[in-house]
Amino acid sequence: MKRLIAFCAGSAILAASVPAAADEEVSLAGFGTVAYAQSNRSYRYQRFIDSGGTFQRDSRLGVQLDVRLTPAWSATVQAALAPAADSDRQWDLALPWAFLSWRPDNDWLLRAGKLRLPLLRYSETMDVGTTFNFARLPIEVYSLAPTAEVSGVAVARSWLDERRELSLEGYLGSADSYWRFFRRDATPRSRPRGAWFEHIEMWLTGALLTVREGDHRLRLSVHRGDVKRVDAPIPVTYPFVPVGGGGYYQVTDALPGPGVPTVDRVLNYTFTASAEFVLPREFIVTGEAVRRRVTRATLGTDSWAAYVALQKRIGAWTPYVYVARILSSSAARRLYADVNGNLLPASTPGADIINPSQRLGVDSLDVFDQRSVAVGSAYLLTPQQKLKVEWLHSRTGSTSGFLDAPSGENSGHRAVDVLSLSYNFTF
Repeated sequence: MKRLIAFCAGSAILAASVPAAADEEVSLAGFGTVAYAQSNRSYRYQRFIDSGGTFQRDSRLGVQLDVRLTPAWSATVQAALAPAADSDRQWDLALPWAFLSWRPDNDWLLRAGKLRLPLLRYSETMDVGTTFNFARLPIEVYSLAPTAEVSGVAVARSWLDERRELSLEGYLGSADSYWRFFRRDATPRSRPRGAWFEHIEMWLTGALLTVREGDHRLRLSVHRGDVKRVDAPIPVTYPFVPVGGGGYYQVTDALPGPGVPTVDRVLNYTFTASAEFVLPREFIVTGEAVRRRVTRATLGTDSWAAYVALQKRIGAWTPYVYVARILSSSAARRLYADVNGNLLPASTPGADIINPSQRLGVDSLDVFDQRSVAVGSAYLLTPQQKLKVEWLHSRTGSTSGFLDAPSGENSGHRAVDVLSLSYNFTF
């Protein structure tokens, strides 16, 4: 609440400080979402959603200041209040955008600072709920972007003719973020059950191609990320240690064994494809796919995901349906299954330590096997306001990192239904 009050007070002061005579040079805008989501399960889904209901999953508030310094130079700053990336309980006031732009002519655009790049169809406006009709963007796809923001430089070149607009953009920069993991069980003499966050640093580069023709659009992109975990090296895999007629997987050097092989950093190669077509009778078809290839370690983030959505405009209403899928690599799913299903008999010395340690080890692999279907509708109150309602049904295969498994159980082979209501606005 203190952060919200401070944010609103700061926005008011910023708005009051903009001279009325500078309307053509300075613009101040804001956006927000007030959203409620409730599932039919007691355990949490997508960090916050359970049978008790929550406003924290999708609610947020933002303000953006654009200043035109000269005909060629401009500056943009955006502040946003949203759930923290490194805590399930806190809210964070951050600057998603803070960059300087130079447009020497209509064809070239150079930006430097903190940017949000158009990786996917809604990446640039994912916090502005009035720009799309879904209650929330499909997490299967939008969770696979390397990061939402990057601090660096971006150069874009555009070509425009009577029929279409084509733009090619390249960027280079760094970012830091957090990986969230969920510990199903308390580890004896170690860590309690619950979520934990690993701080990561990334060096990123990539290129994006966007084609627009009327209301149709196509986007392709490729990205390379050099990812480092700040506080510890990244495990490559878990070696098997024979014991009697069986054995266990060494998930930490605290257990006897040859040692867990690690690397200081991994490389992420992310490929995206997005397409949207407006069809006759006000139908809209949108499809997006992401492939994230991780080298040097067997992690569940080595995965692919896709969704396809059908929308139809009916006056102020836009009902929609989408189906989505995410699947980690076979190597990651196999390692998860091998370690998760391996239990030493309780009579084996050390089994009370080794068995929960193995479960902790697989919980840090962040493996995904999930599919979802959503049905909902947006209602346009005014050009600046939308109401949305959605029913989402998600089903997990072998496991899903989006679901916080109950104590002593797995996240696999479960079904979750979520009802969401939201009010989205700009000002």
